[in-house]
Amino acid sequence: MLFNLINDKINLQKETFLIGKPVFYGTVPPYPNFNASNDAAVLKSAIESKGVDEDVINAVLVKRNNEQRQKIKAVYEANAGKVTNKDESNVVDMAQAKKDAEALFEAGENTKGTNVSTFIDILTTRSGPQLAQTFQQYTSVSDNTFPKALEKEMKHDIKHCLMDIVKCAWNTPAFFAEKLHLAIKGLGTNEATLTRVLVSRSEVDLKKIVEEYRAMYGTSLQEHIVKDTSAYYQKILIGLCGAG
Repeated sequence: MLFNLINDKINLQKETFLIGKPVFYGTVPPYPNFNASNDAAVLKSAIESKGVDEDVINAVLVKRNNEQRQKIKAVYEANAGKVTNKDESNVVDMAQAKKDAEALFEAGENTKGTNVSTFIDILTTRSGPQLAQTFQQYTSVSDNTFPKALEKEMKHDIKHCLMDIVKCAWNTPAFFAEKLHLAIKGLGTNEATLTRVLVSRSEVDLKKIVEEYRAMYGTSLQEHIVKDTSAYYQKILIGLCGAG
């Protein structure tokens, strides 16, 4: 028995040596097709958004091993002092929207492979209204809508992160209404997300989010909060939302 165990171990070591790949025993393997610059850009956008998008941050970081996280950290810190020139205005440049739509088409559907950097650069540096116009312009250069094209071109965490940016730009109240619904539905309540969204949007567009929530789910946000929370925490959240 002992001989068999030792023999199996030797054979495993031989296989490892011959294949040239280390045997992995950890819980977080190296993420395939890793790109520290792309991850750092997505994280920066998630952190700087109004109401930090923890879902995006978690989606990226929990699936990168320690070495990869350190590389992301190095890139993020190196770029921390640089001005990103993100457009925060509500002014829409139609010519730029058309140019961006064409650039996204060329970087994705109209080329072999996908130029992820182009997607990240445009989606993380344009304002919401500017992106919304870009998505409309996209249908003039492609047979697909931009979300459908993104679904086809991207994979894994980058796809989910960029899709969140698209949803938020296309209809911000609906995006946050969905976040709130996901935080409330099912067993247990994600109080961190619930609190973060309600507090961060209370002086921005929470009234619109509450209206969108009712339109999307057929009941008021306040009703769901009453069912899933209690005591002073419930009163605070209802106070933020206003009368249902």
